[in-house]
Amino acid sequence: MNIKKIGLSALAGSLAMFSANAVELAVSGKTEITYVKKDTGSNGNPFGMGNAITFAGSGDVNGMTATYTAVLGDGGQANSNTSETFASSSLLLDMGDMGTIGFDQGVGEFGVSTIDDKTPYAYEEQWTYVGTSNGLVAAGGTNVVGYKNSFAGYNLSLEIDPGHTNNSSSGSTGDGYNAVAADSGFNFALTSSLGVDGLNAGLGHGEEENSPTDTNNSDLSAKSRTTQFQTVFVTYAIGGATIGVQKSSSSSEVTDAAESEVEIAGVSFSVNENLAVSYSMMNRDIGSGNGTDVSEKTKALGASYTMGSAAVRILMADGDNIGGLEGVDNEHMEVSLLLAF
Repeated sequence: MNIKKIGLSALAGSLAMFSANAVELAVSGKTEITYVKKDTGSNGNPFGMGNAITFAGSGDVNGMTATYTAVLGDGGQANSNTSETFASSSLLLDMGDMGTIGFDQGVGEFGVSTIDDKTPYAYEEQWTYVGTSNGLVAAGGTNVVGYKNSFAGYNLSLEIDPGHTNNSSSGSTGDGYNAVAADSGFNFALTSSLGVDGLNAGLGHGEEENSPTDTNNSDLSAKSRTTQFQTVFVTYAIGGATIGVQKSSSSSEVTDAAESEVEIAGVSFSVNENLAVSYSMMNRDIGSGNGTDVSEKTKALGASYTMGSAAVRILMADGDNIGGLEGVDNEHMEVSLLLAF
């Protein structure tokens, strides 16, 4: 019994010492109330509310800096105690001149997702809510490994996707199999100011390998299909104005709509230190599979007004031929009140 007591006392002491040296987490958060009006589907109650709390902390690990970030969000659901979930999280290790490695679950720390739309906007990308797409098929930071570093004024960000289930590719493979798809691949982004004040330019490329597996567990690796995507952008800021253009493309062996070409242009202007406005346009030519292209078009007007920790934002977006389907259109108007703390 005395030996057990000594062991428990030693364990309690070591735990107390660990607790005393534990990294303290900084907490920040936001709450947002929105009013939404759209011309498709059921509008229901146009008001909504969402909340998010971010925990962040860092500490020394043998001369390197480890940083942990986790976001707890409720998705705007107030009717269930189980609706609060970890929306995203990441763990990074800064190795100094050797760069930073990390594991990402939805934060978007690495790769093409960091430059998916670099054209300026006052409140959200134009394609966020209307159902249109920027055409990039990156893993998007879902259980990925990443690396980033700077070399002589150039910033490299690499994302490696070890594999994830792609539900959008489930179903018939077209070869008589009912299959689920396991995607894996890589993508990267390279950016630089090129030594010019106000200039920001970059390019990105990625590949995802789609490997279907039969529901009877038959190996269909021989029928793997590849999706490739690339993007390039340039933005320039002068005074209170910022202009930007971006061009992206993708090709895939997975779907009939095998190719898409995207062009985005936008401009924003800071009227004063509180008010900013923006306008942007996007055109996406989508291969229909029968030799013809359909142009998916998006345009949006945005504005934001900040007052300390509060902001009022407005977005009016319009999308035509959504998903490459002629006559499928959508309009989205949103007013947001955001409080950060």
